[in-house]
Amino acid sequence: MKRMNPKIDKFLEDGARQAPQSAWRRGSQKPNDKGHLVISHRKGTIMTTQSAQIKGENSPVAFGRGRGSLEQSVWYSGGLLTFLATGEDTQGQFALMELINRKGNVPPPHIHHREDETFYVIEGEMTFTIGERTIKATAGTMVFAPRDIAHSFTIDTDQARMLAQISPAGLEGFFKECSVPAPSMTLPPPTETPYSEKQKMMSLAPKYGFEFVLPKPPQK
Repeated sequence: MKRMNPKIDKFLEDGARQAPQSAWRRGSQKPNDKGHLVISHRKGTIMTTQSAQIKGENSPVAFGRGRGSLEQSVWYSGGLLTFLATGEDTQGQFALMELINRKGNVPPPHIHHREDETFYVIEGEMTFTIGERTIKATAGTMVFAPRDIAHSFTIDTDQARMLAQISPAGLEGFFKECSVPAPSMTLPPPTETPYSEKQKMMSLAPKYGFEFVLPKPPQK
């Protein structure tokens, strides 16, 4: 390629050759073997590569898991629960579960102090109570329950299916401790939760950073 101004080119090249080597770090100009000026980011590139490698070791790995995964399913408090993603899968960022419950299976009001919950109703109709708000949810409705606010829900149809996301992860451990492996992808028999199981849930709640809101005793 013909140079437009040989004197200017020679001045720049001579100055570049005389500059100390430290000038070629952090994006300084440097002549290549053909005498053309180039931009060198050698030090920055090395640091970026190392950072990317370190990040790659600790980053979540892409995966997929279907709702029919019997290995990841449990019977919990009268319902069928499938762990679609746990903290082990997402480096603690969130957990995602699918829950199928029948009418009358109502969790007592409770307050999470560590995580927020997001529900997405897939089938059926439900009513969520979050603080002072009551939200009617049909299929396709998303409901957000912030931490530190008491919440619960009821199932208004014979059966309901929903997704529940916990962010950050961790609470899924509670469901694992208070459940049994599902022998099939069906609901458990409609029996009342034993008192001993309720006591176990109450005792484990502080371990997972939440509390059940007990009804106030009647005033005398």
